[in-house]
Amino acid sequence: MARRGADTARHARARRRSVAAWVLGVQTTVLLVGGAGAFGLLAWDANTAAHADAVERTRSLVLTLASEPTIVEVLAEAHARIGADPEAAVAEASGELQPYTTRISAATGVDYVTIMDTGRTRYTHPIADRIGGEFVGTIAPALDGETFTEVYEGTLGPSLRAVTPVFADGGIVGLVSAGVTLDNVAGSILLRLQIVGASTLVAVALGALVTILLFRRVYRVTDGRDPDELARLFAAHEAVLHSLEEGLLLVEHTGGRAGRDGAARDGAEPARSPGPSRVVLANDQAGVLLGIARRLPFAIDDDLPEEVRDVLSGRDGDVVVRVGSRDLVVTRTRIELAGRRAEILTLRDRTELRRVAGELSSVQTISDALRAQAHEFDNRLHTIATLIELGRPDEALAFAASEHDLGQRLADRVLHAVDEPVIAALLLGKVAQAHERAVEMHFETHLAPGTHGLPPADVVTILGNLIDNAIEAAASHAARTGDLDAWVEVYLAEGEDGALVFQVSDSGGGVSRADRERIFERGYSTKGVDAQGHGYGLSLVRRVLRGLGGSIEVTQAPGGGAVFTATLPRPAGAPGPADAHRARGPGDVPDSSAARDTNRDADAREGR
Repeated sequence: MARRGADTARHARARRRSVAAWVLGVQTTVLLVGGAGAFGLLAWDANTAAHADAVERTRSLVLTLASEPTIVEVLAEAHARIGADPEAAVAEASGELQPYTTRISAATGVDYVTIMDTGRTRYTHPIADRIGGEFVGTIAPALDGETFTEVYEGTLGPSLRAVTPVFADGGIVGLVSAGVTLDNVAGSILLRLQIVGASTLVAVALGALVTILLFRRVYRVTDGRDPDELARLFAAHEAVLHSLEEGLLLVEHTGGRAGRDGAARDGAEPARSPGPSRVVLANDQAGVLLGIARRLPFAIDDDLPEEVRDVLSGRDGDVVVRVGSRDLVVTRTRIELAGRRAEILTLRDRTELRRVAGELSSVQTISDALRAQAHEFDNRLHTIATLIELGRPDEALAFAASEHDLGQRLADRVLHAVDEPVIAALLLGKVAQAHERAVEMHFETHLAPGTHGLPPADVVTILGNLIDNAIEAAASHAARTGDLDAWVEVYLAEGEDGALVFQVSDSGGGVSRADRERIFERGYSTKGVDAQGHGYGLSLVRRVLRGLGGSIEVTQAPGGGAVFTATLPRPAGAPGPADAHRARGPGDVPDSSAARDTNRDADAREGR
């Protein structure tokens, strides 16, 4: 049974011929049929050429001899005497002409040259005994003054001959015939066929070598698979590629070979191959994410967005870029494709994920605020419990009520100053975080609810990161200098041209001019290379602003610290507030002390 199963499997494999075997069979058939056809055509051409050559040689020879003065003179004399004394005329003419025709025959390669009178009597012949006999063959056209050729079986066997008249004194005085036997013509054809056959064999041998090399190449490329299997694999490959939610780009560097030096093995960035690069959209999703309609390969500088091109000059790994309104995570992987360096870019749409992450950030901010308040309320609960144990319940009740009113007044103050729910929720959490770090946070807004028209996730990303950086800068500076007046101010308004302005100021140490551009680079932090988890917030802020068509500027506050001013064009269709206030520019930083005094007065009125 096992042997029968193995035989069945072998027969099944034999029936399924691989693509390489199909190519080999077709190439072999074409080679053999082409070789046979070429040999047949060349053989026919060789036969035709041999006969044409024989005709040309004999015809040219008889025409030359018919105009030879010696032959003309001898034939004229013999023609005049042959009627009176035939034997003497033949003997005299033969004596003069036979040696000459013998030399001519040997020199020109013809088998015979026969000179005769108009009555067929031969003056010359390769066989001397036949001189004086009658010429065997057609002479009528020559007697009519024509030169002709024919195949005729004469005394030497079948031959191809030419016959022409010899003129003297206005009349025909004799005939000249030259011929080549068909055996000699066949020998010439055989020689030509040998050359043709050798040439055909060489061509077939070269074709066989090319066929074998092509077979090995196709077999290696197709892994010995048959056409149906390749079709199924291709269909599955296409189905998988086009079912992915990720976009795939193949970047081919066509100018050089892939590097194999030590730097490449160590993971370092290899030198870019010289020559142009081209991009292939491996699936439709890549075109959707990048907004590119074409499927054919195109030059890397034609349609590929600049943000994605920048990824090619960096290192491998995940890089977040913004293309249009989409946030894409681009992963670059270097590969070797047919001996050349290539790169695969995987594009993952993280727009929805970033929106959810923004909401999660808001929740996390509120969670941090609750954690800070829980720590403070724990102490207050202990105070209330102690008052009760001391038998002073009225004071405990009054203390608890005042703390409840204080928290409610804080929430009311934030909601009164900030009408936008998303911004209000964000600021409530950030106020608690700032309070935990001993940083006073002040805010002012002149944006009506829902008028900015920005995605909530983008607002959380921009404001959240700017406020986090400001709190960190103010708290760190206060810890270093011992300054107890650490503060952060947030100002939101609309500019004269309708642009939206988010401004965050702090009492930190400020940002040096040298770092005002570098702080927006991904992974860069003023805290140094050991600052784990830092160096990404401002990069994310600028990326989101660029995606929205906005910009950000860093300046120095009058009393020290940094001022971050983000300016965004109002989205099309977003309603403007009826009581819009003029936004401050980067240099119009509010009087921090006045703002803080106002907040302190409010705190005092609330019993803080």
